[in-house]
Amino acid sequence: MDTQTHLEDLANEIFCELFEYLHALDIFTAFASLNKRISSILRSIPLRIVISKKHCRNQIDFLSSHLSLHTHQVISINIRDTIRDDASIISLLFSRHDFINLQFCRLATIDRSTKLDNVIKQIKTFDKLVSFNISNLTDETMNADDKCELTRTMLMHQSSSLRSIALRYGYDYSNISNYISLPPNVTSLHLYIAGSRAIVSVRSVIAVLRLCHRVRSLHIILKDNSPVDDTDIYDPITIPSINENDLPVLSQVISFGLTLFTPWNNDSIACILRCMPNLKYFFFTLGPYASQTLFPVELLDGYVWQEMLELYVPYLSKFEFHMSVWKCFPPTDLDIVIDSFENFVGKYSNWHMVIDQWRLQCESSAEFLILRTLNYHKYKSIINIFVPAIHSGYFDTRSTMEIEDDHYLFYVNELDLNIYIAFERSPIRCSSPLFQQVKCFKLELPIVPSSLLNSLLDIVNFHQISDDDAQETVAYLSNLVHLPMITRIEFGSSFNTYRWKHVQFILQACPNMVDLTILTELLISSKFIDNPSLISAFKEIEAIETTFEDVYFPSSFAPKLVERFPSLTHIELQVVSFNNCASIIDIFLSHLKNLSYLKIDYFEDTSLDDLKNVVKHFP
Repeated sequence: MDTQTHLEDLANEIFCELFEYLHALDIFTAFASLNKRISSILRSIPLRIVISKKHCRNQIDFLSSHLSLHTHQVISINIRDTIRDDASIISLLFSRHDFINLQFCRLATIDRSTKLDNVIKQIKTFDKLVSFNISNLTDETMNADDKCELTRTMLMHQSSSLRSIALRYGYDYSNISNYISLPPNVTSLHLYIAGSRAIVSVRSVIAVLRLCHRVRSLHIILKDNSPVDDTDIYDPITIPSINENDLPVLSQVISFGLTLFTPWNNDSIACILRCMPNLKYFFFTLGPYASQTLFPVELLDGYVWQEMLELYVPYLSKFEFHMSVWKCFPPTDLDIVIDSFENFVGKYSNWHMVIDQWRLQCESSAEFLILRTLNYHKYKSIINIFVPAIHSGYFDTRSTMEIEDDHYLFYVNELDLNIYIAFERSPIRCSSPLFQQVKCFKLELPIVPSSLLNSLLDIVNFHQISDDDAQETVAYLSNLVHLPMITRIEFGSSFNTYRWKHVQFILQACPNMVDLTILTELLISSKFIDNPSLISAFKEIEAIETTFEDVYFPSSFAPKLVERFPSLTHIELQVVSFNNCASIIDIFLSHLKNLSYLKIDYFEDTSLDDLKNVVKHFP
């Protein structure tokens, strides 16, 4: 006899195991009103709150309404303060609920309007807290008083269960000497020190190290916020005097991450490493920074690194780094750099490095360098290192790997790329794309004149961009990225109506592209929107964002847009006036069944009577 198993036939233990894989919002959405038995189970399980930027305010209110009976069950919180349509979500939830049994707390992207008073007040009472992590790298949005009070609260917290503290917001720690030690059982510490050059010095780091005798994993970010003037005078790096006989010894530290957005030389780094004699894992990040201090070129010398590591951290088994460098003359010889690091290939397991070099502008002597080890991407760093646009006029690369086609392995976590393809194009020696893991790119080409003043020039020189020119651009682009992997493309301001063929060939080469950013001028041009070669590609696109440069989105074009792009779920565009919005919204809502996000910017206000008519039109 056939038997059917219904959901309500499952044992309570299975439900409890199922709920382990779901977040609180998912659980309440799917099961809160199912039946009394499920409701009883929900009152006995631990809850985990996760709020990301994709959530909206009505979901937060729904979650909060159910938490009123379940707050004591919440053991984990992971909240992004700014969501899709609102902000200050952290403050809202902590003002409504007391999370008395919280064990894991992660807060991110603090909005400028957010006050953390209630958060800090509750944190002081948490006696089960195991891990606290707050991340706000754009620290100018965070209240200075909140920074000070939160830092003091966490570094003096007395919970015996607390193991990990990560305060990823810029703070000067000028009062660090007031603290005697960290909470008794903290073994992982992550701090972000920001301020003047004197603040982000070796001396400040040593003051932090004096608190870390029980810490096993330590990461410190330093960022120089000193103003930079326009002079061409550059100073050498100076190191404050340090009593080498009075350095702290952190025998427990086995993992250390050092991230610098400030000029440090090898002597500064060595001074910190000598405090960690048993270090096993060292992760070094040098981000690009603006400074009038000369760049420490010795950091590009593998022999200097080898001598320093062998002398001060003899038990080191893993050394990974990412260095992003702006520098001027003399130009860097990539072969010399690579040769100096060759000894590390045999010293550390599966160790290789790459160095990429390009100029930011063809006429400039300034060069940009990236040095990166093969396994750096496995390091769980939240720092996203900005990579400026790769310029085709001058690009070169070397690595310690024998196979040049493995370049992409050094960048497996880098999914976005900015590319400028100039008239001059350096040959790329690899037979496979250098960044074949990339899924999104922004592309710019040299500006084509298009003003009325240059109309004659247009007729003579630019009346038709040949297929060969467009296809050559696609061919060069395919040397950089694997076009079938691309899901999002942003065509920059250089892609006006003259470049419709470039856009056509690029879209045809990217069959999986679903997210498009494009000039309004080009989007509404007949050569693009009525191009029979692109009709099938249009039908697959799910998101469109227009960019404005002299041409607004006309309301009369809305029917054509929904006809060509029936799969749209996300639209962002610009119109002249609020008065244009009503008819556009009406058409979009009537014809785009999957539309979930619509943003329309307008540049002229409307009258109150017109606004009332629009509101009536869309109740």
